[in-house]
Amino acid sequence: MINTNSPSRQARLKAWLLLQNIEQKALAEQLGISEQLLSMTLTGKRVCRHRIAALAQLGIPEELLPQPPERQKPGRKAPFLIHA
Repeated sequence: MINTNSPSRQARLKAWLLLQNIEQKALAEQLGISEQLLSMTLTGKRVCRHRIAALAQLGIPEELLPQPPERQKPGRKAPFLIHA
């Protein structure tokens, strides 16, 4: 069963930013990225480790930030196989 009473991570992040008087435009400027990229990062649509780390260094609680993707091991990718 889904608990609809607890706010989502994005809602908690938005509330935290509002309480801290932090505007996304200013945050994007500090990071040197566009507001659109920041928005996609905060919603979890375009997440990368260095942006999440930069946001955490600016003081945003890590539990409010999206989780970065698992680091892939360097090397060759497995070939794409077509099963007949």
